[in-house]
Amino acid sequence: MKRSMTMTYTNIDWNSVWKVLYEKNTECRGTGECASLWASREKARTFLAQSRQSPERIGYVLDSLPLEAGSTVLDVGAGPGTLAVPLSRRVARVTAVEPAAGMADVMTEYAGEEGVSNLDIVRKRWEEIDPATDLDGPYDLVIASYSLGMPDIRAAIEKMCEASSRWVYLFWFAGATAWEQAMVDLWPKLHGKEFRFGPKADVLFNVLYSMEIYPHVETIRREHVRRFPDLDAAVDEFREQYRATSPAQEKILREYLSAILSTNGDGLMHSGMMTRMKLWWEVDGCR
Repeated sequence: MKRSMTMTYTNIDWNSVWKVLYEKNTECRGTGECASLWASREKARTFLAQSRQSPERIGYVLDSLPLEAGSTVLDVGAGPGTLAVPLSRRVARVTAVEPAAGMADVMTEYAGEEGVSNLDIVRKRWEEIDPATDLDGPYDLVIASYSLGMPDIRAAIEKMCEASSRWVYLFWFAGATAWEQAMVDLWPKLHGKEFRFGPKADVLFNVLYSMEIYPHVETIRREHVRRFPDLDAAVDEFREQYRATSPAQEKILREYLSAILSTNGDGLMHSGMMTRMKLWWEVDGCR
């Protein structure tokens, strides 16, 4: 009996499990490509400002990477440059892959403000990238920090291994995030159905394991905080994310946020503990 159970477990196609969970979450949320959500520069600037309000999280990620002055780094799904710009100050060269127009534009602005000149931005989806023609690799380090919203995660990881000459570092979520918990609470009221989660770090680990990649793993538990000047700003921030398109839905959202947001000086704050995971390995483990 034990042997049969083991064989069943090892024969699971974990990449298909990832795809199914990804598609169910995408269908539930009614969203298309992640890049389409960040076409607006204004939203990208807000995202960057919120990220920079947690310098300890950014510092933790940077300090946990094997960086040297002569290192070359590839940042997959770099967003507005939250990591790519400060990384550029520590290493010889950074390439950032970011398909969302708003995010890439704001990253360019951010790099200019910080006087960074060793950052190249490739405006493509990772799935569309050809490492041989689109990138100037291989890189000493490839990172993907909370940017694994890709349906075929195995193919994405294989390409990361191809682009790296030494290390690959992935950061992803374990368990419900602070904003997903709100979706669990709100989805039945807003849309008449249960919220469906996307794939988490457990599936990611098993995809790696099925690829004969046995990564180092570290669990990170940290508070996630978002600040808003007032309730209207919070509603504006969450309206599209929670698909509150009608007056009735916006009323539900407003009442919910009014109940869960706490006062923070002159503004409001939403906070919650989140569990994340860091998985990393040397590329010899995936070749």
